[in-house]
Amino acid sequence: MSRLAVLAVALLTAACGPGRVVRGGGVNTDLVAAIRAGLARIRGLEFTAAVPASPLSSMEVRARLAHELDETFRPGEIERVTAVEVRLGLLPEGTVLRPIYERLFESQIAAFYDPRAKDLGISTEALGAGGFWIGMLSTLTNHDFVGELLISHELTHALQDQHFGLPTTPEPLADSHGDRLLARRALLEGDATLASFAYVGGGRLDARTVGLVTEQMHGLPAQLAIQYPDIPDGILAPLAFQYDEGTSFAAHAYLQGGWAEVNRAQRDPPTSTEQVLHPARYFEQRDPPVEIALGGTDRLEAAGWRTSVEDTVGELGIRILIGHGLSPAGAAAAADGWGGDRLRALARGDDLVLVWMTAWEREADAVDFGGALPVVRPDARIERRGARVLVLLGPPGPEPRLDAIAARVWERTRFTPAG
Repeated sequence: MSRLAVLAVALLTAACGPGRVVRGGGVNTDLVAAIRAGLARIRGLEFTAAVPASPLSSMEVRARLAHELDETFRPGEIERVTAVEVRLGLLPEGTVLRPIYERLFESQIAAFYDPRAKDLGISTEALGAGGFWIGMLSTLTNHDFVGELLISHELTHALQDQHFGLPTTPEPLADSHGDRLLARRALLEGDATLASFAYVGGGRLDARTVGLVTEQMHGLPAQLAIQYPDIPDGILAPLAFQYDEGTSFAAHAYLQGGWAEVNRAQRDPPTSTEQVLHPARYFEQRDPPVEIALGGTDRLEAAGWRTSVEDTVGELGIRILIGHGLSPAGAAAAADGWGGDRLRALARGDDLVLVWMTAWEREADAVDFGGALPVVRPDARIERRGARVLVLLGPPGPEPRLDAIAARVWERTRFTPAG
């Protein structure tokens, strides 16, 4: 749903030590330069600026990533987002997010491209070993290309940044578009995954290899669930999505028109996780989301309620939410047909009111969603009008009156058709 889903900077590509990229506690600059040259040739894009590569101790890596958390969230913001996602049902009660992300960072990151500093940080210590990428490489090659794979992935992000721009400025919590940002991150990670395998393959990336890579990536959600059984899927699923579905999306572009088509997608990226989950809704018949301008919460605001978070949940977020009560197939079916949504959380003290308007492609899709949601949110007030569904969640007690809020939201919310 939110920026929490896109904090993982190279978490998965770094699930192994950097191999011979680091020698004697320093960076092998000759090898990094060779990877730069090879990537530029493969992607058909030149590096327009140097990308300094710095060796970092594990303590320095932790400090850099703690700084990233601080840059992403102002004081108190991560707690506000957590409270909303817990109330909606994306995260379980008692979730404390910062230590979870710090744990992921410390256990997984061996290298990262920093789009703010425009440099490449490489850990001189093995923060993680083995894991998903080792198994994938053993399937696809008979060589130890782990270090080259890792650095080529991260240098691809530098190349993307120089030609297409990487997001660095967090959106305000009261006007976030997390689903759109997650879709963008999926393309970035999918592109970098394919480019890194093209590099270790000597520049060759035929349809068979693309198929092997995407097939192996489909094992990532299960691998993460096994590795982190105590971390909620509301965190792991968006993380896996960026690499699994993102690679499939980038592969769809590559198989249609090579790197030129991937570059075209980078210049005009997907605007929803729906488009990434269903590439035909981007490449064949573009299906942009309906824009929803929520209205009707003015009386709540006059009574002292203040917007804490406003964001878009998206098809992936709905899959995750419904998946807490239905099978994966049932959750995917209930989320399919998503056309757009907007969620506003209003806080007063420790109390929250969630106002969530959703738009669907067909009335039948709205019926499916409205029928599935009570399985996981039996306390929600759910109203459907045609292909739109309004969901309200309030604190215990008779106030505020959700029926009065609903009538006003229906009256004052505006929908701008897709396209």
